[in-house]
Amino acid sequence: MRSAKALRRAGHLTIVLLLAGCGTSGVNGVPALRLALGNSLTGAQGKTVEDQNRIDHTVAPGCAIGLYKPAECDRHTKASAARRAELKS
Repeated sequence: MRSAKALRRAGHLTIVLLLAGCGTSGVNGVPALRLALGNSLTGAQGKTVEDQNRIDHTVAPGCAIGLYKPAECDRHTKASAARRAELKS
């Protein structure tokens, strides 16, 4: 009886650890990161609306996969909106 209870607990612990490990894998290595972010940023200087679009298209996936902190993503969104307003003027 006692060993069955211990085995049940060990089984539950194993399942919990497996699920935790599978849920926290994230981005693994440069190729995966490059694939996630793309190559839109190359040559963009933020001097035109098209450049700003390219910058935003590079940063957005980084925010989506959790590469950047939420505060960094918010800061980029605000800076991008301000830059777009400058470019329209």
